[in-house]
Amino acid sequence: MTATAVGLALTAGDPLSLLALAALVTAVHLQVRTVEEPHLLALHGADYRNYTAATGRFLPRLRRSTR
Repeated sequence: MTATAVGLALTAGDPLSLLALAALVTAVHLQVRTVEEPHLLALHGADYRNYTAATGRFLPRLRRSTR
């Protein structure tokens, strides 16, 4: 979805498409941080915490946190 939104924003180049891209990125971050990650942490505990220390949130080879 993000790749498509970036492509549309680059193609259209108007403020509305850029605003839509910003809204999408914000919504995805909020969903992941407030819903998915707390659920996975509650479900898997220390294993998930260790996984997040070594793995990026959206790009696998980038470290995400030091928790």
